Amino acid sequence: MAELESMTPVAAIVCILLGCTSLLLLKRSPNRGWIDQMGGMMLGWIILFMGLGYAAKAVREALWETDVDLDFFRYTQHSFGLISIILGASFTFFYPYPIMQKASRIKTAPYFVGVLSLILIVTMLLLDYRYMGAIQILYIPGFIILISVYFRFLTDEINNGDETARRLSFAAGLIIIALHGAEMTWWLAQLISINDEFIGRSAIASGVGDYSRIPTWIGYNVMTTIGAVATLTLAAGETWRAQVKGMSGFTIIIYLILGVGLISGIADYAVLDIVNSCMYTVCNDFPESYNIWYTFTTDALVLLFTPLISMYVLLNFDVVDSGSEENRWLTRIIVILMLLIISSTMIELLQSFLPVSQMISSAILAMVVAIFIGWEERIMQKLIEQGESISKKLSSLKEINEPDLDTTELDFFSKAMASLLVFTVILCFLYSSIT
Repeated sequence: MAELESMTPVAAIVCILLGCTSLLLLKRSPNRGWIDQMGGMMLGWIILFMGLGYAAKAVREALWETDVDLDFFRYTQHSFGLISIILGASFTFFYPYPIMQKASRIKTAPYFVGVLSLILIVTMLLLDYRYMGAIQILYIPGFIILISVYFRFLTDEINNGDETARRLSFAAGLIIIALHGAEMTWWLAQLISINDEFIGRSAIASGVGDYSRIPTWIGYNVMTTIGAVATLTLAAGETWRAQVKGMSGFTIIIYLILGVGLISGIADYAVLDIVNSCMYTVCNDFPESYNIWYTFTTDALVLLFTPLISMYVLLNFDVVDSGSEENRWLTRIIVILMLLIISSTMIELLQSFLPVSQMISSAILAMVVAIFIGWEERIMQKLIEQGESISKKLSSLKEINEPDLDTTELDFFSKAMASLLVFTVILCFLYSSIT
């Protein structure tokens, strides 16, 4: 059986490489509008902080049974995860439909993210990260914005015949999946109100105790409610569109998530006795088939397909200048990494169900990679041809402001995030040394 631990190092490497590559590509795309630059920087840093958090988690998993002090890696894992949540919640105010368009508000973004991150990191360090679940509340305003953007431009496309409106509704839908994809696969469990049992089991298994139950319950219920609302509303919207415009790739993705959530809800209900065993006796293990299912649905979506969706947004919505000759080789790296994510996931899935040796799986992976590399040029060309910045649509609607900002003022966001990264590492190291 392929376990979650085998995916975590891969996710760390992929996210770090993709995050660094996207930031470098954005740096070499000076002619982009401020929406693309701001959105691209925030998305790149979200992926990078996610990757660093996964890397810390991978080290903890690898050294779990040793005598090595792992407090530093635990602190950095949670701290980087916290920063990525704050960045994700802030990202929705600037992309795909910028709510913050004044120069003064754009300039305050790095200060807001940096100060709020440091306050919450210090607070969570002092509380030993027992209340991390409450941080999910930050996603509420951004989720409301994304759903509003999705339905506004979906309505424009269907009722008013505006074919260009699909770009914005499509972008909003993809970002919802990237930010809330895992929770979207729990929609049925939330509807039948059994997620509380799983939250309680997680609290007991992690040893946080009942005193942190209320904030954890609030935060995780906000998260799972967002996932359920997102799944059902996107499914309703795409069904409406499919009746008028026909099926699309995004519609199929939404229906797949809907189906995964249906099966997951049934599976969750079937193992409720095991979940509740933690409350009354000892925590019994889940069946192997149940673990396999969640490893390659929810876990794979979080660890592997979230960065895949993020990179698709960067390329397909022309956030970075992927067409120039000097950026072409970096863009090819991104596309090849996307294909390798799919390849590695397929091989892991094969090994989970079939007794395939490492030698055979390596040979299969090599063949799949060879085939994908052969298609890479065609896939990249198609992405570039279809790429169109959403700022063009907003400009045609006259709903975009051109603030008085130069490149150096926008680049300050990346400098602030780099400083935040270094400061977080130093803070976690010092705190782990004195506690």
